[in-house]
Amino acid sequence: MESSTQILSNCQYNMAKQLEKKLQFLWNVDGYVKDAEREGNTQCAKILREIKSDEEKHARVLKQLLGLK
Repeated sequence: MESSTQILSNCQYNMAKQLEKKLQFLWNVDGYVKDAEREGNTQCAKILREIKSDEEKHARVLKQLLGLK
């Protein structure tokens, strides 16, 4: 049950927390890709790029659900 002093509902908080996690990953993922490429691990780099694309989509959905521009 939501109290009158609660700023976010539990659902809003959970979505905001997940958005934070996705943005943190997106902030760092290019470095992970470079590390994989430096090691010559093209499969790892490819997978990280695919995950990045998915995470960008998920971040946009969460941002929209939270009403952020």
